[in-house]
Amino acid sequence: MKVFKLLISYSLMFAVISTLLLLVSLILYCKNSVQEVKRLAFINGYVDSMVCTYFYGYLKKIIPDQGTGTGGLYDKIMIYKEKQNLTDKDFPFHKIFIIICASGFVPPTLEKIDNKRIEARKHLDPLVLNNAGINGRRYTTAVYKVKYRNLKDHITVAMEGTPPLLTLSDASAEDPELKNNKKQIIEMFYKRLSKKLAENAEFANSYEVVFYNDDPNKPPTLADEIILRHIQKGLLPQGAMDYYFDQIS
Repeated sequence: MKVFKLLISYSLMFAVISTLLLLVSLILYCKNSVQEVKRLAFINGYVDSMVCTYFYGYLKKIIPDQGTGTGGLYDKIMIYKEKQNLTDKDFPFHKIFIIICASGFVPPTLEKIDNKRIEARKHLDPLVLNNAGINGRRYTTAVYKVKYRNLKDHITVAMEGTPPLLTLSDASAEDPELKNNKKQIIEMFYKRLSKKLAENAEFANSYEVVFYNDDPNKPPTLADEIILRHIQKGLLPQGAMDYYFDQIS
């Protein structure tokens, strides 16, 4: 009888402990879930702000024709080609390449990514607007020469980094929450910016968003990314990817 009572006591004690452990687990789970919801809400809000600022504050100004008499991006590229005596073969894509580095790196010039195959050229003619209390605010679009792998031939493209990522990098240096979520923010920014652009018919065939996996331990491949996109559209021969040094080694 005593043994039976003892077993009942142990069983009750075990049940109480199990219940308490379950309650603790549920409390911790709920706490973690709430924290995760807050984290995702913070990230979503930050990414949406980045996309809207870049889209409405810059891309929507430089790509469509603003009615200033200077035309939109397409017109500026055509004028640029005429001034620089460039043919369709020299400047095949009448669009802007938007470079998003996976690391969040935004160099002052894209030559910093690969100075052997990427060379800055004169900018497109600027768009000049009276905006936000500033008379004559200038919006410029960068142009680069991108060399084939043989380092002899090249094409010309309108190409830029993304200022919102520069702001993110600066802010994350002082904000631990941004720093901890930086990688996810960059990936979400790329996806949402691409979606935002795709939803606007006026932007059709006027941009290429390039998510560039910049690995500091490997040779730069941004030039290859740009060349490949031209090859895929039939604008360059496959030979543009032939590596000159393979042939002489």
